[in-house]
Amino acid sequence: MIRLVAALVVAIWTLPTLSWGAVPILGSWQFKNEQMEVNVEFLPDGSFKQVTVSARGRQALAGQYQMKGQVLSLATQGYPPQQLKCRFQGADAVFVTYPTGETLQWNRAQSRAAEKGEQKATLPAPSKSVPADTPKQQVAPVSPAQPVSAGKRPTVLLQRIWESNEKAFTYLVPKRWKTQGGIFNVNPRKMNGPGNTIAPKLDLTVKSDERATLAFRWVPAWNYADLSLSRMAPGMFKPGQNYQGMPVKPLLTARQFLLDLFRSSRPQASGMKVVAEDPMPEVVEAYNKNSQQINQNLRQRGLAPIRYEAMGMVVEYAEGGVPFREGLVTTIIDNRAGAFMWSNEGTVVFRAPVAEFDAWKPVLDLIRSSREMNPQWVAAVNKAVGQRSKNALETQRYINKVANEIVENRRRTNAEIRHENWLFISGQEEYKNPFTGKTELGTSQYHYRWVNNQGDILYTDENSFDPNKYEEYNTREWKTSPVRPR
Repeated sequence: MIRLVAALVVAIWTLPTLSWGAVPILGSWQFKNEQMEVNVEFLPDGSFKQVTVSARGRQALAGQYQMKGQVLSLATQGYPPQQLKCRFQGADAVFVTYPTGETLQWNRAQSRAAEKGEQKATLPAPSKSVPADTPKQQVAPVSPAQPVSAGKRPTVLLQRIWESNEKAFTYLVPKRWKTQGGIFNVNPRKMNGPGNTIAPKLDLTVKSDERATLAFRWVPAWNYADLSLSRMAPGMFKPGQNYQGMPVKPLLTARQFLLDLFRSSRPQASGMKVVAEDPMPEVVEAYNKNSQQINQNLRQRGLAPIRYEAMGMVVEYAEGGVPFREGLVTTIIDNRAGAFMWSNEGTVVFRAPVAEFDAWKPVLDLIRSSREMNPQWVAAVNKAVGQRSKNALETQRYINKVANEIVENRRRTNAEIRHENWLFISGQEEYKNPFTGKTELGTSQYHYRWVNNQGDILYTDENSFDPNKYEEYNTREWKTSPVRPR
């Protein structure tokens, strides 16, 4: 998948030292579940072959690969290059994380099978589906705060709710989860200036329980003053003071900003280690594209253009005796040349216990991507704060829509088979909404998708689960949301 603001964090681990071969990925590997089977062979000459069998048929790919540390780079003619992150467990199993953060476990074909040219799966057999006559309580959705076994995705109902403070937007939240915060405005009198009062700010957390065992947070954007490029007397404004309503703080790299954010938000964390980093060049490219006119005006005035730096990071740590994995994403905007300021934008964090991270990450991704702005609120904000606020909101909407625009561009410029391959690699699927008739993007990691006419969405792997048969859900009519007909 395209590496976008918050979808781009990868759930990976550090790569242990292996003694098997110079390149541990050499050989034949297989992934298999109820939806698809993937067989990949990596040859000593740097080439690879992949065969995927799914409901869409059989697809064969071939190309070149390169393994550097824990990064596996794949180049296939006619497709964008891909970089996958790998974590090996011994010599015969590897967890492969795609740019979307989706992780598949590949198992090495047994040595005897490889000699015979066979490709037998060494993964455990898929769990059996629940019989239709199973009592309802056995197939009911997992409680949001209830731990799930590693690799088993919970059945989850996502309800569309309003942002509570100003009804600025709606978003999807798993039923019974808690929310904290929302839109807020900064009083210029308290900040001694207008630097952070141009537009409303958002600090909103969605969590499974009070402890935030599972949590997603939109972190507010702040403008900071860095006067290092100004002609003012050195030391006139020091860190900790305010300049035009902005905290004085030297420019931080995106990486340092995320590390500082983690330390301030997780003071009880211990043993923190960074296990993955991604500079997300597509995000930087999107910001540069959207600010072309502004930068052109700055250059005409003899000023340096606005500079952008993005970063996605995954950390692991312990808190209260529980090992957690947490993803953090931000974009740093450097406008010191034009306004002696810099800011953070598109900052999000999400976490889950290490053993449950892969199972819950599709749900956390859905929360992030589900935000729909209220046009009336946007209009009121634009009227109140003027064109600068409008530009900021349009920029944010632009970034949020990049994913869908890329999908549409691929439909226009690429053959259908390439689009299908992109959906597979990105861990997404196209679904038909039976109420609206529209095609919607959603995670492909669940077997079944249900929707109602209020915009709520339910994902489950249980083939016998029907929300219309449960008193908890049947206040509204539910319909299955099938995969878009090919």
